[in-house]
Formats: sequence, C-alpha cells, structure tokens
Amino acid sequence: MNGGIFISKFKRAGTIAAIAALSASAVLALSSCGANKGILVKTPDLNVPFEAEMKIQAGELEMSGNLKRYGTGIWAMSAESPETLAGLEIAYSDDGVKAKLGELSLDIPMENINDGAVFAQIFKAVDSAAAAGELYCSDTEDGKVFSGSFAGEAYSITFDPQTFAPVKIEIPAAGICGEFENFRIMTGEQTEPAESGTAVSETSTEQTVRTMQTDSAE
Repeated sequence: MNGGIFISKFKRAGTIAAIAALSASAVLALSSCGANKGILVKTPDLNVPFEAEMKIQAGELEMSGNLKRYGTGIWAMSAESPETLAGLEIAYSDDGVKAKLGELSLDIPMENINDGAVFAQIFKAVDSAAAAGELYCSDTEDGKVFSGSFAGEAYSITFDPQTFAPVKIEIPAAGICGEFENFRIMTGEQTEPAESGTAVSETSTEQTVRTMQTDSAE
C-alpha cells in the first residue's frame, strides 16, 4: 500500500509497524518445491468463490485471519492476529483497496498499492492458478504441488491429495508462505464482498470435496 497515505491514518505504533510489514516485500527467501517441476497436468479448479482460514508468514510478519475470494481480482480479508492487526478488514478489487480498522477507514486506489504487498501477491498467485488450465505438478509428502508464475513471480500451491483443496501457498522470491485451513466453496449469487450483516451461504464439506475432485479429474 502507499505507506505515507495509509500510515498517517493509523496512529498506534504497533499498528503502523504491522501495516507497513503487510505492504512491503519480504526479504526472507524460502526454499520449496525443489528443482523437479513435475509434469504438466490439469489444475484443480480454484476459479470459484471460496472461503478459508489462513496463516501467513512473510519475513518477520506472522498473521492469521479469514480469507474470501469472490472472483478474479475480488477478495476480502480480515485479520485476527497479531493483536496489532486484529480487526483489520481489507476489501480488494480492481478499483483498489478499502481498509477498515475500528472506526478508521480508508480507500486506496489500485495505482497506489505496493506491488510487493503480501496480501496482493497471494491474491494474484491464486488468481493466476485459477486461470491456468494446466500447471506443473509434483507429488510430495505434503501433497500435490502445482507450480506456476505471475508477472515473473514463481509460486507453488499444495493441494490435499484426497480432497484437492489447497493447503499451502508459497511465493519463494517474496518470502511468503501461507497455510489454508477449513477451505470451503461459497455458493449463491454473491460476487463481491458482502455488506456488514449479509451472509454468504456455503456448501457442505462433502460437496466441496466432490466439486474439487470432479473439476480436477484428468
């Protein structure tokens, strides 16, 4: 995000540091997926509205929260930890980012969003995988690892071999590692972040598994 504009709106020192960390490129390099790219196969279908709990590590930043994908380039995220970020809500779309923390809110145009923002890189990597018909896949002890790239940034997404639900995403050059938990497909006609109090219905776990398996069949 644009550090000068955004940070001026949030006065607490801890929050300032945390927001700055969210907006900066991480410097920690992660090694994963090895040199073996595997074989080119059909990508599990991520081009669906979904919700998941997520834990993110990027450099010294560690955070957790709820993540929702409504469509390509349309996301929402709410932070639960660390304490300095708890309650932060982000709505992301082609128009930019709407950020809210308590009674403070801010609209940031897309042209002012830092390309290295952690959340933006995760969104773009998943959207890239969702748009890909095929990606390189290799089997590991953690699951099936699908590898691709967006704007020159390599990423890998690990899927559970039984449910074909994503369990981990890594963007090594940016030092980003995220873990998905309780992944579920959202149903209904909601195509953008819901207004406060608007519920989005969800499929059952069984239907989620069946959908992912069907769409991921070779």
